[in-house]
Amino acid sequence: MNATANTNVNRTAHTNAILAPLRKTAPLPRYATRILGAALATAAYLACLPWDLRNRAEAPGALNETSPVTATSITLLAVSLVALAAYFGIRDRAAWTLLVVAAPPSTLLYVSFDTHPTQDAQVWPLAWAAFTLLFGAGTLVTAGVARRLTRAAD
Repeated sequence: MNATANTNVNRTAHTNAILAPLRKTAPLPRYATRILGAALATAAYLACLPWDLRNRAEAPGALNETSPVTATSITLLAVSLVALAAYFGIRDRAAWTLLVVAAPPSTLLYVSFDTHPTQDAQVWPLAWAAFTLLFGAGTLVTAGVARRLTRAAD
């Protein structure tokens, strides 16, 4: 019985360490966790979305243009960012959650759009602003819901 109790105590200690508020941890683990979260958000974006987001012809000379973005990749990116937002929403303040989860994909999207050659109509700033708003709002809503659910469970 004593071994079982020790195992449960160890599991609880590990769970508390993983979900403890970051503001209560030492600076090195706090910032390392935030950097890891930003790296994961960056990796999710790079893995799910191709770098070149311009519409392009499927074959040389074709009249139909297609976007290299698929519904599956968008879904995977959304699930990844929602999971990160929920985790950091539980552990950190809203401003840090926004910086860790929403800022990296937004920055990469800006760089991707900005590196395209000039087209007839420059609508990418509007598209970038809309997606940045979507990333930010989704992150804040997810973080808030995760925090409320965690508080309700306690």
